[in-house]
Amino acid sequence: MNVQHFEHLFAVHPEWQKYIQPQLENVFLKPSHGHFPKWKASAESLSHLSTSEFDFSKSVLEIGNSIELSNELLDETEHFLKTLHPWRKGPFNFFGIYINSEWRCDMKWERIQAHIKDLSNKKVLDVGCGNGYYMLRMLGAGAKTVIGVDPTLIFVAQYYALTQCITPKVNAHLLPFSFEDLNEEVSDFDYVFSLGVLYHRRKPLEHLQRLFDFTKTGGTVFIETLVLDTKEITELIPKDRYAGMRNIWSVPSPNQVCEWLEICGYKDIQVHNIQITSIQEQRATSWMQNHSLANFLEDTNQNKTIEGHPAPTRAIISAHKPS
Repeated sequence: MNVQHFEHLFAVHPEWQKYIQPQLENVFLKPSHGHFPKWKASAESLSHLSTSEFDFSKSVLEIGNSIELSNELLDETEHFLKTLHPWRKGPFNFFGIYINSEWRCDMKWERIQAHIKDLSNKKVLDVGCGNGYYMLRMLGAGAKTVIGVDPTLIFVAQYYALTQCITPKVNAHLLPFSFEDLNEEVSDFDYVFSLGVLYHRRKPLEHLQRLFDFTKTGGTVFIETLVLDTKEITELIPKDRYAGMRNIWSVPSPNQVCEWLEICGYKDIQVHNIQITSIQEQRATSWMQNHSLANFLEDTNQNKTIEGHPAPTRAIISAHKPS
């Protein structure tokens, strides 16, 4: 996925392009993962596909139709998609191939969308966007432009493997670098989403402050994060792992997140949903054959992780940047 071959996929508004081009060139000239050439080849192997049929409003995102491909081409397409294992986010229906991802992201999106006022004609930023499932749902909900940022190159390859075939090109762009590297000139978003990111940040307050800086005056931020289900203002800082994950730096209570948002300057802060993550929502599948949530809960008490922490519980919190 060198920048010369794929530069048209990463083209955004001309006023922004000059700010992101240096990061793009750095990523693709010096890829950060040794498997990147394989992922690149798989994505490029699907570049000949083309369709004008898609529906981003459905729980299973639909791209293409099975009748557009021969049986041989369908088998070949599925083979290349499976070389991009593991598929963490989804589900997708790609030319009739059902990508049964680890996460049922449609369940989370339904919880979030219930509290979104209106995405119609809005400019949206999705921080830590994974392979773009939520970006496409945002387009399906009426967003005018969606910019996603995520440095995980297999997610980038998955996104462009799926979307490069769509004509006309969708106005959603996944940029392959971290939010911290996104130039602040690419800002002033009506909606900013940070879904499943906060607990991966060593300095969560700094992350929320940066979200504030990218939100336009009068705009809205949505945070979805692991939380401790308590009314106290507190946080769990795991000494080692949390539910098998190494890079969990803080699991705050909802009121702790609200306090951080208030410090950053947000107003009208609301906690919309607190819900324990079920093994129906996050599980291993043929498209994600690694260990999943069930492997990291106690056998005799699924309200506890194998480390003895409270089982993963997530909250959705929104706030507005005052005028």
